[in-house]
Amino acid sequence: MDEFDKKKMELLRPLMFEAGAALLDCQHMEGGLALLLFHLARIGTMGLKTEDTFRIMDNQDKKTAGQLIHMLKKHVTVSAGIETALADGLDARNKIVHRVLGDNIEMFTKPDTRAQLTKRIRGLRRKVRAAIKSLDPFIVAFSAALDGVEQEKIEGEVKALFS
Repeated sequence: MDEFDKKKMELLRPLMFEAGAALLDCQHMEGGLALLLFHLARIGTMGLKTEDTFRIMDNQDKKTAGQLIHMLKKHVTVSAGIETALADGLDARNKIVHRVLGDNIEMFTKPDTRAQLTKRIRGLRRKVRAAIKSLDPFIVAFSAALDGVEQEKIEGEVKALFS
C-alpha cells in the first residue's frame, strides 16, 4: 500500500465505519423482521407457515426488507406508529444499501463534506434503529415465551465478550 492509499484509508475511516455500522443495522432490521414472522408462524398466525418463514430466515427463500414488511402487515395488524417506523426504516435502509456512498462520492475528498455525509448516514441509521426498536419488544417477548431466551442474559454475555 502506498502513502496515498494509507492517507486515504485514514481519512475515510470514520465515514466507512459509520457506513459499515449502518449496513449492520440494516441487516439487524431485516433479520428481526424474518424472526418475527417465524415466531408469528409458530404461534399459528393464519397464512404463515413455519417451514416457509424458516426458509426465509435461513436465506433459502430470499425476501427483500420491503417484502418482509408487506408480509408482516398482511398477516397481523400493525399500529400506525410501527407502520411509520417501518416505512421510514425501509426508506433509510434502501438509501444506505443502494445509494448513500455511491451517490455522494464527491463528498469523500474534503473534511467538511465527509463530516456532512457521515452525519447524514447517522441520521439514516437512526431511522433504521427506530424500526428495529418498534419490533424488538415483540421479538424479545416471543423469543422468551417460545424458546426461553433471556434477553438480558444474552446482552450481559455479549458485553462481557467486549470487556
